[in-house]
Amino acid sequence: MSTAFAREASRVAPCSACAGEREALCSAEEIAAQRERARRFHAARLVCADPAEREERSSFTQRDPGALEICRSCGLVARDPLPAPRALVQRYANDAYPPWRIDEMRAAQVASFRRKLPQLRRLVGTPRRVLEIGSFVGGFLEVARTAGWWATGIDPGRQVGAACRVRGLDVRACTIEEFDAVNVRAPVDCVAIWNTFDQLADPSPALEFARRWLRPGGVLALRVPHGVHYARSMRRWRGAAGPRGRFAETCLAWNNLLGFPYLYGWGLASLDLATRRFGLTRVAAQGDVLCALAGRATADWARREERACKQLQRAWIALDARRPRSRLAAAPWLDVYYRRNVDQETSSRSSFAGPCTTRP
Repeated sequence: MSTAFAREASRVAPCSACAGEREALCSAEEIAAQRERARRFHAARLVCADPAEREERSSFTQRDPGALEICRSCGLVARDPLPAPRALVQRYANDAYPPWRIDEMRAAQVASFRRKLPQLRRLVGTPRRVLEIGSFVGGFLEVARTAGWWATGIDPGRQVGAACRVRGLDVRACTIEEFDAVNVRAPVDCVAIWNTFDQLADPSPALEFARRWLRPGGVLALRVPHGVHYARSMRRWRGAAGPRGRFAETCLAWNNLLGFPYLYGWGLASLDLATRRFGLTRVAAQGDVLCALAGRATADWARREERACKQLQRAWIALDARRPRSRLAAAPWLDVYYRRNVDQETSSRSSFAGPCTTRP
């Protein structure tokens, strides 16, 4: 990786988590170069001849050009510039995927969330009523339903929402503001924001939504790409060459971090600061890898490569987690759980006896 990319001066507002000063992490040119490397990486591991399938596998959630900046105080990584929230909603609403790819992503999510369910059960207790912001293809909702939970998803995506409803999942094709406007607020036990919190240009409305809908003692579950891990990886990757550099690139690519197609890279410190003013206290955190990316279009050797890469990373994550005061820096992804403080009054005293109901 070339070190010739210029470190540009910060041009964005202070850190949204702690109001600290930001500095350049990756220039727009460097991010563009990483995206091209990620495209070539995945294209080399596909066996399909269909150009549309190749394009889908090498596409990016955030495709707009931009740089990355990092907060000097809390380590929050953020894109510069950030897109307008309304434009993001429109983009997510119109996202489209081949049906076979939706099935693959759903299966990968189901396998991942089955491993997370025991932890969530311990934290949430009973009864278990959950709202998921950004339900996407419905993997978590499916696991929750199988476990006997009442689960409702909120997602503006038209295609993915329709695919979920065909499978009998309760998914509302709307934003959280629209959901709030047409549903009777009744406290829930858990608000989950898996793989979506980092895609919100302004996370404050989602945190306020969670605060208002959670019962006192309820749990907010977040899953985010780890900004601390990415920043550390950049420092190491820039100076790496040969097998070491190729392995670092492989780990980043299989965790969808090469080119960093997200708006934010959160860490434990930045998440704690962002959630504190909403009456949320961290009660658990775990490091993880991204769920499987390989699908029907992936070469067999590449499937084995992904499995081996992530097995090694899981071992490193487990070792790192044992260190006193660990920031879980070895983990490319974080699962972080917050409890709504019990001394806060609920915004609604009504009981919740089933899925969210729509006002007439």
